[in-house]
Amino acid sequence: MKKNTLPLLIKLSRPLLLLGGVGLVFLGAGIARYLGNTINWEVLWLGVLWIVLVQLSAHYLNEYFDIDVDSLNENRTVFSGGSGAVGTGEDKLTRKTALSAFVVATTLSAAVVLVMIWSGEMNSFSGGLMIAIYLGGVFYSLPPVHLGRSGYGEISVAILGGYLVPMLGFALQTGDTHRLVSMSSLPIALLMLVFMLAVSFPDYMTDLKYGKRTFLVRAGWENVLTIHNTLILLSFVVLSSLWFFGFPQAILLPTMLTFPLGLLQLWQMRQLAAGAKPNWKIFTLNAAALVGLVVYLLSYFFWTR
Repeated sequence: MKKNTLPLLIKLSRPLLLLGGVGLVFLGAGIARYLGNTINWEVLWLGVLWIVLVQLSAHYLNEYFDIDVDSLNENRTVFSGGSGAVGTGEDKLTRKTALSAFVVATTLSAAVVLVMIWSGEMNSFSGGLMIAIYLGGVFYSLPPVHLGRSGYGEISVAILGGYLVPMLGFALQTGDTHRLVSMSSLPIALLMLVFMLAVSFPDYMTDLKYGKRTFLVRAGWENVLTIHNTLILLSFVVLSSLWFFGFPQAILLPTMLTFPLGLLQLWQMRQLAAGAKPNWKIFTLNAAALVGLVVYLLSYFFWTR
């Protein structure tokens, strides 16, 4: 292994996104605790480990198939992760290295599942969710499905992360789901889609040039600009409306503190539309902070109430 391979793999792993996956599992478990269930810490940490490994599998597989195009894009951010953003020349990761990392992460994720089955911690509902999450992560990059190049990859990630991961965190503790999980997940899924659209903007010109048909490429940047802004407003409308459907007010109210971040994201997009020079780092970090803070606040207050 080249001396720079490990740092490149760490960057490709996208640690901030891994942290988001952990937070989503804890959100589901926190809802279970809030509803009076005793937390099984062993299964919680196994679930967290499994989610991290599946995310790593998806990241490495994506790099294997997209390394040639992504390496040509100098605007890639820490959320895109590709070796084009973290290495040049001999420092770039090879397809072989990316594939090897995918195999290792997938093998370890399978081992975690076997441990859960052997210890009797697996239930059928959780098993079904784990299959759906893993297949969704793999088919994001794997031909012929290749959701990441179909124009639907961003939507699939929002559904997988925003809905299925919190549901898995809850199901691992209870074997079932609950309306609070669905209510919490809807605004998160909308904001995750905002994030996915935001991080695709720095890649737009390269993706367009080399035929990588993301949602942004297929819909066009003018249309996605409108969709991006509409989703931000819609997410806060949904958050506010949860008040009328019996969502705990003491948990809901703190999430409104994220509204200034939403306004900042809207302002940045308007600046881009007006022709201002983009600061992709701030633009994408703010989108990540917006969804990440909502997940954190919901998780924190479900755990502490």
